[in-house]
Amino acid sequence: MTHPYEGGTSDDIVAGYVREQVRAIRPRSVVDFGAGRGKMGAMCRELHGDGVELTAIEGCAPTAAMLTRGGIYNNVHEGLLQDWIDRNTLKFDLAIFGDVLEHLTRRQAITALNATLAFAANVIVNIPLRNLHQDGHDDNPLEAHRAYFTERCFDSRFIVREKHVASPSLGYTKMNLWITGRKQFSIKNAIKGQLLRHFGRPAKVALQKLGYDSFVSG
Repeated sequence: MTHPYEGGTSDDIVAGYVREQVRAIRPRSVVDFGAGRGKMGAMCRELHGDGVELTAIEGCAPTAAMLTRGGIYNNVHEGLLQDWIDRNTLKFDLAIFGDVLEHLTRRQAITALNATLAFAANVIVNIPLRNLHQDGHDDNPLEAHRAYFTERCFDSRFIVREKHVASPSLGYTKMNLWITGRKQFSIKNAIKGQLLRHFGRPAKVALQKLGYDSFVSG
């Protein structure tokens, strides 16, 4: 007997970090993007009970229906997270992207995070690093991995309060981030980054000899 598809699964290697972050944030309102089988929502409910308003955003119709039946979330919205973010007018204490950003292109993921930080004071991201190939499921093509991510993709763009990297097995690395804001763009830092990235230590030494110590270290 085959069972209907009701959402993919993800590992728990960073769940302990998420638990402590949710405990520290003490959110009254949470939006869970790509909620899947509701693991993040169940954790929030366990920690903060009925005092937290939980909203799930899920792109797979059978999974969204399962979440609605489950009763963990106060609100369940079926649809692509990008579309929901574009329409959203609500504020949240916490937004969670649990094993979902790798299913977007890198541009879509960064755009979604930037937009989310305008309405969520805290953002938790769980994501596999580097190129871990995964095809879509027959019942849910959204399961396909579409982007290659490294730590720098996030470190260079966002204010990261906590970062944890776990590698439980050879060839598999997963990262947990607690993000609290966006970094301001700086021409000075952009030029510095390009020089140091392309020329490394020789560029650093040359700039220091020219008297640009603050430029190199800032």
